[in-house]
Amino acid sequence: MRTISLICLSFLCITFISLQAQTLDLSKLEKKEGFYNFYLDDSKGKIYLEVDRLEDEFLYVNSMPAGVGSNDIGLDRGQLGRTRIVEFRKAGNKILLFHKNYDFRAFSDNPAEVKSVKDAFAESVLWGFDIAQESNGKFIVDATAFYLQDAHQVAEKLGNSRQGAYRLDNSRSAIYSDMTKNFPKNTEVEAIITVTGTPAGGYIRSVTPSPEAVTVRQRHSFIELPDDGYQPRVFDPRSGYFHISYMDFTSPIGDMMTKKYISRHRLEKKDPTAAVSEPIKPIVYYLDRGTPEPVRSALLEGGNWWAEAFEAAGFKDAYRVELAPEGMDPMDVRYNVIQWVHRSTRGWSYGSSVRDPRTGEIIKGHVTLGSLRVRQDYLIAQGLLQPFEDGKPANPAMLEMALARLRQLSAHEIGHTIGLAHAYASSPTNRASVMDYPYPLIQQKEDGSIDLSNAYDDKIGDWDKWAVRYGYETVPAGQSEEAHLKKLLEDTYAAGHTFISDTDSRHPSGSHPTAHLWDNGESASDELVRLLRIRNDRLKTFGLNTIQDGQPEALMEEALVPLFLMHRYQVEAVSKLLGGLDYTYKVKGDNQRIQSRLDATMQDRALSSLLLTIRPENLMVPTHILDRIPPRPMGYGRNRETFPSRNGLNFDPLAPAENIVDMVFSFLFEVGRANRLHQQAMMDKSLPSFSTVLGKTMEQVFDNSFSEDYRGEIKVMTENKLIDHLIALANHPQATVSVRATVRNQLKNLVRNNDLGSQNIYRTMFRNRQLSTQTPRQVIDQYLADKILNYLELPEKLSIPAELSIPDGAPIGTDEIYCDFEQ
Repeated sequence: MRTISLICLSFLCITFISLQAQTLDLSKLEKKEGFYNFYLDDSKGKIYLEVDRLEDEFLYVNSMPAGVGSNDIGLDRGQLGRTRIVEFRKAGNKILLFHKNYDFRAFSDNPAEVKSVKDAFAESVLWGFDIAQESNGKFIVDATAFYLQDAHQVAEKLGNSRQGAYRLDNSRSAIYSDMTKNFPKNTEVEAIITVTGTPAGGYIRSVTPSPEAVTVRQRHSFIELPDDGYQPRVFDPRSGYFHISYMDFTSPIGDMMTKKYISRHRLEKKDPTAAVSEPIKPIVYYLDRGTPEPVRSALLEGGNWWAEAFEAAGFKDAYRVELAPEGMDPMDVRYNVIQWVHRSTRGWSYGSSVRDPRTGEIIKGHVTLGSLRVRQDYLIAQGLLQPFEDGKPANPAMLEMALARLRQLSAHEIGHTIGLAHAYASSPTNRASVMDYPYPLIQQKEDGSIDLSNAYDDKIGDWDKWAVRYGYETVPAGQSEEAHLKKLLEDTYAAGHTFISDTDSRHPSGSHPTAHLWDNGESASDELVRLLRIRNDRLKTFGLNTIQDGQPEALMEEALVPLFLMHRYQVEAVSKLLGGLDYTYKVKGDNQRIQSRLDATMQDRALSSLLLTIRPENLMVPTHILDRIPPRPMGYGRNRETFPSRNGLNFDPLAPAENIVDMVFSFLFEVGRANRLHQQAMMDKSLPSFSTVLGKTMEQVFDNSFSEDYRGEIKVMTENKLIDHLIALANHPQATVSVRATVRNQLKNLVRNNDLGSQNIYRTMFRNRQLSTQTPRQVIDQYLADKILNYLELPEKLSIPAELSIPDGAPIGTDEIYCDFEQ
């Protein structure tokens, strides 16, 4: 027993000595004081956090100062992650980091009522820290593992984009002390993070030197919450702003429980009584110093357009964009930034922000602009201007058009970070908003030459000024904010503006007559016809004049793609007119118009212009172009900027036509549009029905013309594609009974026997007629008839061939889907 006691005593002594040896000597560590003090132990790769305030709320933001470089994967340099309100709480021997739930709130003098709401909904513990040391209410915790986590979920995103199965590798991750800083109102800790795995996708292989190990940098920011001096402004669906929302369970019965407030910067006048006043603190954006000229000047110029809008809202010198000072950290929450970001392929630009989830106040605006944007716009101009004949130097109009787009892009993305959403109904009203997506306005002179001088607007739009007034204008003394904002909105709409945003504009079944992406013109149909005419004219002269001396002739295809498909977005705009509905986000009692169906003339013109695009003469690649585009040489393989090919290494003359036909039929026979067409004729006999639209389409596609040549082959392809799309529509689970019945009846008519003398346009298609010698046209007819009958007899077993992928279009060059991230 005594021996055992001595052994136990010795063990306890050794343990006590060991614990003493592990006691932190903070005096030997590098201390960085600031919002939350921390200690660095570089020799061991450790970081210790000093937690001296429990249950004290602050913002936690994670971000990526160094990214992957692939638009398709979506992990860019400068990308912001979520913004969360958090606080530290002690539980036993741990300090827990709680993410508080601000989606459900209670505002009451009764603490029990507030607690009942809080306890009804879950919170999230983001991390549990072991307490290493405690003294005078201060807790020292080892935060190394917290900062070395894959907070931005790089491994998960690589898996979701099918690039392989990756996981965090701690042995290849470390605190990046060079960019680990502390300030009075924010603590910034950066880490080198490596995820490892087996690469499975081409995207990650194309941008990573060793794709089995992907190394990025991730930032963790602890940020002091803004004071309570900010006054939230009520969201209105007509205003064009992003918003935050939450449920208020103390709302009186009968009131809306969901409260919504717009996202905006804090901007206050020095003199609230003055019509125009300087601000207490201006809104300043800083442009990435890594931006080259002439891009730098274009972005500064376009970004500064917004100063005019803030002046209209009553502020002098309240907004500016300037070059970032030397050494400025773009991820620091104290700075609004515009970053010039590089990727291996073109892709979206976007504007995001750090917002206070409680109020919607924007704390940091963060713009990401893809550097390949300028090159794609240059390529569009290259195909139009065809400037390199006889070795001539590049036409300066190409660069100027590309820079004009960058000015507009800078203004557009900054617009998102000051709170504004897309305003897609603005292009027909004199390009009233930079928050629309603009396609270059291509004009043709009488001599046939192309004029790009007005391709993009060079100023802020009228809608933008109204919108900034709604978000930032100071309410005059003695006037209620509700009354002031109501009048502002009514004045906006009285001036002829309509706000329609993403959901309505991007939806494949969209029906608004003016809410489109990449469109131009007051009449979508007229603009489509005009573009088609310019396109066909430029195709006649297209050739070696589109590439510079010394370039492989196969590279003509890169310039051909945007020219051949230059009407693609206008096709989508026109399709929305069929079964279209003119509407607004009308509020009861306001001065906006009542919704109405589009008249028959507008819809008939839309159908005619759509059918014009699929006539064989508008689908054929001119022979002089086909004769000059060779197979791709070594080092210049086929890529996403070229047409697909079923001809091996050779250019496929049917692929461009098939891309257009698939696009037109996809829009024309989209299930929601087909249903609406049928229903609108039920409500108003003067409007075209689905049966009428289908009949006119079939009448053109299955006319009696046929020739055994390139034109005839395109016609056969179009016929086959129409049958495929109709079968897909009839099989669509959301197609109404009437639409299904109409499609099946039309398909039956195509294979029904008809008298030879009949004038029926479908007389060429015979299912039962046996011919000892069949012409090529009869062979094709028999094939198409067999396809239809197989569907009619066993529709569930018929497989529709996959469509050819169309070359990349939106974003044009590098464009922007706004990612406000709804943090």
